[in-house]
Amino acid sequence: MKKKLIIAIGAAVVVIGLVIVNLTARRGSAVPVLVEEARQRDLSMVISASGSIRPKRKVDISASSIGKVTRVAVKEGDTVTEGQFLLQIDPTQLESMVLRLEAALASARAGEQQALAQVRQYRNDLERAERLFARGHLTDKEVDAARTNCEVAEANFESARHIVRQNEAQLASARHDLREITITAGMDGVVTRLNVEEGEIAIMGTLNIPGTVLMTIADLSTIEAEVEVDETEVVSIRSGQQATVRLDAFPDTSFAGLVTEVGNSPLLSSSVTGQQGVDFKVVITVTDTIPNVRPGLSADAEIIAATSPGALSIPIQSLTVRRERDLRKDRERSGAAENDSRPGADNEDGGEEIEGVFVVDDGRARFRPVKVGIASQRHFEVLSGLEPGEMVVSGNYRAIRDLRDGQRVKITGRSVEEKGRS
Repeated sequence: MKKKLIIAIGAAVVVIGLVIVNLTARRGSAVPVLVEEARQRDLSMVISASGSIRPKRKVDISASSIGKVTRVAVKEGDTVTEGQFLLQIDPTQLESMVLRLEAALASARAGEQQALAQVRQYRNDLERAERLFARGHLTDKEVDAARTNCEVAEANFESARHIVRQNEAQLASARHDLREITITAGMDGVVTRLNVEEGEIAIMGTLNIPGTVLMTIADLSTIEAEVEVDETEVVSIRSGQQATVRLDAFPDTSFAGLVTEVGNSPLLSSSVTGQQGVDFKVVITVTDTIPNVRPGLSADAEIIAATSPGALSIPIQSLTVRRERDLRKDRERSGAAENDSRPGADNEDGGEEIEGVFVVDDGRARFRPVKVGIASQRHFEVLSGLEPGEMVVSGNYRAIRDLRDGQRVKITGRSVEEKGRS
């Protein structure tokens, strides 16, 4: 009897020990997590892109005729004003052409005067013949001959007039070409590129072959940044949105700007893997002054595509996705499957994915479906599903990835931002 009592007491001790070990193990199975309070913030959705800067207005000066450059009056970097002399192409050939056409025009005008004199003469002859015919001194044949001579003279005069006009047009064109080889500035600006030296041959362009760009003049008072934006983000960009532009040449300075153009045609580019990326051109007009600006400088832009002041927000890393099937299993383990009214709870195939966060409630992580809005660099806007002040799991990434609904958690700290607020 005594022996049985000892055995019973020993068994009870073992059971109690197992219970204690089990409770200790369960307490030790709590997942360590970081948390952050869901609270209101001013959020901005920022889209980053890269490209280069350019002047809003520039002029490429090309040759309108073939010839040797005989004089260059400016150098790269010079500031010029509208109408200022820039360079000249050898005028010898065009000057000779102008002289020949002036002589041809003078000859054509003399021929016109001669034809006009003949018209007057034959008109007088016709009038005289008609008077003599009326008196019976001439026949019909003689009158008809006088009329024919008059008509021929008038036709010759009209032809002479057309020859004069043709020579005038040719002379005007030659004089224009002669003026064009003396090149002046068409606008105020800076010579940003000079491609010729005295003695070089300037080539004019044709239908399929561009001519020599002799120099480029740019108005540097208004600068634009042309950047490329991915197709997934360009749909959020509109003209008038604020932007910040940073240049590699000025690493510690940022310049304000406004979006003034959003491209409609894609810019296709092929990667080393053969896949084709699709970007769109976005132009930002820089409203600040850039000192010692140079067209072509590399630029990085941040475009504020949307803002939401005072938005309830959560850390980006807190947002996760779970399948409804897995959530049901987690709730069954924790005894919370009854009276479940969460979206998709009746989806038997379990294929639906739900976005949400884990809220810490009484030492356990509870999955909460949420609807999010815009995203800033660190936070998501929460449109529904959370209340201000609730503590959401914000780290670490592995814990959030593996966390189960209803699982015990142990708060080991708060995010860096939360620490700064406390």
